[in-house]
Amino acid sequence: MRNPEVFADVDPFLTEEHFFSPVHGTVYLVIRSCILEGEKVDKVLVANKIQNLGVTFKDEINIFDYVENLAFTQITEKSTLKAAHELHKIKMRRDLRGVLSKSIEVIEKGGNDSFDEIVGKVDSSLNSEINKYGFDSDPENIFEGAQELIEEAGNNPDEEYGLKTSFPEMNRMYGGLRPGNLYAVVARPGQGKTTFLNYIGFQTSISNESKPKVLLLDTEMSTTEIRYRMISSLTGVPVWHLETGNWRKNAEYLEKVREVWPKVKEYEEENLVHHYHVGNKNVDQIASLIRRWYFKNVERGNPYIIVYDYVKLTGENVGKNWAEYQAIGDKIDKLKKIAEETNAVILTAMQLNRSGENFGRNSSNVTDDSSAISLSDRLQWFASFVAIFRRKTTDELALDGQQFGTHKLIPIKTRFQGKDAAGHQDLIRRTIDGKEVWCANYLNFDVENFAVEERGSLADVVDHENANYEITEGDQNDSGDLL
Repeated sequence: MRNPEVFADVDPFLTEEHFFSPVHGTVYLVIRSCILEGEKVDKVLVANKIQNLGVTFKDEINIFDYVENLAFTQITEKSTLKAAHELHKIKMRRDLRGVLSKSIEVIEKGGNDSFDEIVGKVDSSLNSEINKYGFDSDPENIFEGAQELIEEAGNNPDEEYGLKTSFPEMNRMYGGLRPGNLYAVVARPGQGKTTFLNYIGFQTSISNESKPKVLLLDTEMSTTEIRYRMISSLTGVPVWHLETGNWRKNAEYLEKVREVWPKVKEYEEENLVHHYHVGNKNVDQIASLIRRWYFKNVERGNPYIIVYDYVKLTGENVGKNWAEYQAIGDKIDKLKKIAEETNAVILTAMQLNRSGENFGRNSSNVTDDSSAISLSDRLQWFASFVAIFRRKTTDELALDGQQFGTHKLIPIKTRFQGKDAAGHQDLIRRTIDGKEVWCANYLNFDVENFAVEERGSLADVVDHENANYEITEGDQNDSGDLL
């Protein structure tokens, strides 16, 4: 009533529920109504409106006397705003007390629940309550501070923005991996998505001077299985030889394995990569696990990498009012939020539907677009990078050439740009069966023994084809001149 000009600053967060006394809550609602209707906030007007509403209060309070007494309060604009923020904090404490009381009930009644189930329920209810609070910032002038921002970047130029991957072409086209963002590959079963995710996560860690920690969250594989795969990727020794111990019988494998132990010891001492099987945990339990691991292993504010393999139902409830695609969408949303909350890069995967099947098919019969993604369209809503990862078909292997690898990564959505980003459309002109066609650019990879090597892009394939053509044509002309 004394300082109605602060209303615009407090209205985004202040409600009648902030006031413990129902009298005060009603007074605030009426004052708010007066301001929104463009009426002058006057003590008599406020009291009349309350009376006309037919609202009655305990102890037979005379609303005219009560409002008049309130109006005599001497307070500045600054103090009014400060008091509103303090009121917001008091309500938060009151509400959190209620949530903690409910958490005590969960603990006392959850006698048959596992530790992770109890912690997940408590953590979920507590964080959902906390997320309601915080004051919304005002919209910002887009050009205010722009000069300082750009000039500062010029004073300290970087080759990459974010965490540099071990794939130069991917860095060049799409930039580094940015904390707070979700990066996803989609593939049919058995196409190598687990190998790709684990490799890029680990190699990104050791490719950066800061050596960000890596948390592998696996829905299918055990820690032992992942250990064998990781050593296979470092040594080039097939997993079968490692699992059975037959690497000792092969002099070449013996040398490769023994050579890698100093590096393995270094990674162990740096506490670089952790693995956890989460096949039976729902997304709230997974988020709780991530928070606990983050607070224990990562210095606050530092970026780190989560590899979640892969997005599917793992304990989420699906019923009459909650379809499978809705549960998957909610899961992707919560993964994105935990990435923002803890400053993580999340690398994950989803399945392609049968239209993306490439086994026994030619490339013309394989769907390489977003319509092939299973279950939920929210992956493209929340992820910053989405790409199809698959083995090349037999005709693609013949067309590209063996030197350009076994797999291809076909970007569907790319939010960020690298140093040499192609722009909105990245199309390459190529000659196929004597006809010139435009093809979407893709990255080539060679996958062997759980190691992944980048082999350039489609643009490099076309440059190689053109170079061979020019050499062939040059030889023919030269021979003609000599004759």
